[in-house]
Amino acid sequence: MKLFTLIACTFLLMVSYTAQAQKNLINNGSFENDLDDWTNSSVAKTTPWDVKAGKASCAIISPNTANWMGIEQVIRIPKNTLGLEFSAWLKTINVVRGESEWMGAVYSIEFLDKADKKIGDGVNIARLTGDNNWEQFKKAVKLPAGAVSFKILIAMGNASGTMLADDVWAKVISADEVAKL
Repeated sequence: MKLFTLIACTFLLMVSYTAQAQKNLINNGSFENDLDDWTNSSVAKTTPWDVKAGKASCAIISPNTANWMGIEQVIRIPKNTLGLEFSAWLKTINVVRGESEWMGAVYSIEFLDKADKKIGDGVNIARLTGDNNWEQFKKAVKLPAGAVSFKILIAMGNASGTMLADDVWAKVISADEVAKL
């Protein structure tokens, strides 16, 4: 009986640890609740017509390359976090970038200090042009010193065309995973 109790407790501890480690820090990253929790949402719409998973995805449609059109979310980083893994499923339709190389359908991260000032240059996870089927973009990142939050950006960065996003994730990674970065 003691062995059974020990095994059951160990199993429950492992399950709760795994569930905690796999928590998505992004609010409404699946866009199932329209654009709740995303700022600048007037430039985007949710659509049920082209999704990776669930019932909706986010669509940003830009008619020209003159403007930056995107959504963002600022998230507090849990204490004692050394690194994060970011991922999102993206699709583009006829995306044409503006004059500069950095322009296009963009998925990037900016780290912020306690005064909400940007630390460093940020992390570009994807920059797409042309037509691209649904593809998952993923990157593990070691936190810069002084980072207390991050801003996730999904945007048509001075580009025309359509960008779709779904299943946007950020999760804490272990110290072992950070050591490999």
